[in-house]
Amino acid sequence: MRDRAALAQLPKAKPEDVKSQDAILKALYDVISGPAGTPRDWQRFRSLFYPGAQLIPLVKPPGATTVGARPITPDDYVTWGQESTATHGFFEKEIARQSHAFGALVQVMSTYEARGTQDGPLIAKGVNSIQLFNDGQRWWVMNIFWIDENTAGLKVPKDLTQK
Repeated sequence: MRDRAALAQLPKAKPEDVKSQDAILKALYDVISGPAGTPRDWQRFRSLFYPGAQLIPLVKPPGATTVGARPITPDDYVTWGQESTATHGFFEKEIARQSHAFGALVQVMSTYEARGTQDGPLIAKGVNSIQLFNDGQRWWVMNIFWIDENTAGLKVPKDLTQK
């Protein structure tokens, strides 16, 4: 079974990080946040994702008139994150959430704010569309698909900013 072999290659998750939907989302935001020059726990980050998971930012390149998707793997994100956080602080926190579930499948619309320092000025605000599932043992991140307000001159709608 391909899944078992791929699962065996993953770093072991902290049980407290994957025991609930709240716990895995808290871990996800926590592990990517920190001051410039402070290494993140990328093994912890990797342990949250099911094999084959993707992170998909919506982007609008300079001069483009449309928004496009740029799917990456958790390992791609780690490579980018190691480079970026060496010189830039990044603190992302959830400010509101809407969840819909059907069995082991959960869709979370998680509105976030990002800052360069813990209490610094806002550098981004947007929505993460996060797909989670529970395999009966723990919670997993399957995909994170996101867009921020700056990408297309958008504003997060009011219904996604209320807790």
